[in-house]
Amino acid sequence: MTLKQWTAIGVLALLPFAASAQQASRQPNPLDMNATVPVSIYESAFTSYQATADEQASPDKVWRAANDEMARLGGHAGHVKEEATATSPLVPSAPAPGKNTSAPAQAMPMDHSKHH
Repeated sequence: MTLKQWTAIGVLALLPFAASAQQASRQPNPLDMNATVPVSIYESAFTSYQATADEQASPDKVWRAANDEMARLGGHAGHVKEEATATSPLVPSAPAPGKNTSAPAQAMPMDHSKHH
């Protein structure tokens, strides 16, 4: 090994001692009743929160508006009738006027392609 390599190894070996020579920060004694303690200030995470228009309404009005919207769309749990169009082969069209509608309708296959 060369002199440069031995010097580098020696410096690296003495490095932990240099770190321990640092002056330790003075901690207050936890048993000292007269020790100064920094003042703790409470700040809520919601101090700068601003409610939206929906949140400013009472919960019963929000619930009623959501139910009225679902009734208008004719859907439930994300299954809205507006997604289906009259040209879709899976959506039955309205019967022609004067046609006998007393017979039970046949079950049409459901389109589950939009679920995933």
